[in-house]
Amino acid sequence: MTNSELLSPGENIRPQLTMDQAKQLVTKYYGFECESISELDGYDDKNFKVAVRGNHEQDKNEQYVLKILNSLDSRTVDFIEGQNELLLYLFNKNITCPVPQPTITKSYYTIVQLESGKHIVRLMNYITGVTLLTASNLPDYIFSQIGTFTSNLDNVMKKFYHPVYESHKTLWMLNSVPELKKFLFAVEDSEKRSFLEDIIVEFEKKVLTKVDQLEKGMIHGDINEQNIIVEKIGGEWQFKSILDFGDSQYSCYLFELAIAMTYAILLKKNVDVGGHVIRGYEKVRKLPEEEFNLLKICIEARICQSLTMGVYTSSLDPGNAYVLTTSKPGWKVLREMRSMTNEELFQKWRELPLVE
Repeated sequence: MTNSELLSPGENIRPQLTMDQAKQLVTKYYGFECESISELDGYDDKNFKVAVRGNHEQDKNEQYVLKILNSLDSRTVDFIEGQNELLLYLFNKNITCPVPQPTITKSYYTIVQLESGKHIVRLMNYITGVTLLTASNLPDYIFSQIGTFTSNLDNVMKKFYHPVYESHKTLWMLNSVPELKKFLFAVEDSEKRSFLEDIIVEFEKKVLTKVDQLEKGMIHGDINEQNIIVEKIGGEWQFKSILDFGDSQYSCYLFELAIAMTYAILLKKNVDVGGHVIRGYEKVRKLPEEEFNLLKICIEARICQSLTMGVYTSSLDPGNAYVLTTSKPGWKVLREMRSMTNEELFQKWRELPLVE
């Protein structure tokens, strides 16, 4: 088993295929006849929502998500096998998440040759609801629910093991923040570039020197506003599901919380909302003081990752607006956080009114 390869500057890894080609993959490998197909958002991967009619085993309409993995991650077949096992494990633990569907040959993935290279293809069950990003008038309690789910998910995953997670590495792990230096050239504004460099250096000094002392376990690795599904029950928004385990990893619990807080803050464009996520999180796992003290720089480092890789990926694929979702609120939030001390930020979080 080898470590996963990291993205190199200049490498374009996104799958290239048409809607018709995507439909043909569904029919050829899963035996479904496509009734309709539409493209969903994706960063380096291609995702399609498909409605199908019947197959070799059933004759009822169903909805699925066809996922065509980027060419870089498609080289790590052992990770996809591990990820599939994790999803099936969580499904059996009553966690609502995407579940891989078997092909006509009873495999949970297949590898196809496209114009853009070799790509792993999977078909996942479609989960109804809306993403947190597209939900309107979100109440504060939903962010407390996200915090509780985050710590509960990590708790459920404590008993899961697959050897691939011992060595799996990606550029989106917080451990990989120093690798961002290779991509900062894409940030054309020299003042912004220097600003991001300062965060990377501080994260290296304050956090990466202490990683060995922090509690670790399996984490989702990307609990963001586009991976969270919510739905209205009795007229009120409720947390329903988490999508996309492509960044699942064995890492620090601190990083899981910091990432969940980052995207909640960016969504609301308000650092205060992070306090609601912490309160929900601590209903399951009490946050050690040392982790609490490192949250601010971890959140800043995640925003730094998102801004840098968003600009870089956009330079390769200008038509993909999804990769720049963080940019508009990102700079504003990041500058606000950098202007505050740990104590000032923690005080804002502590003073938040309780929500249920």
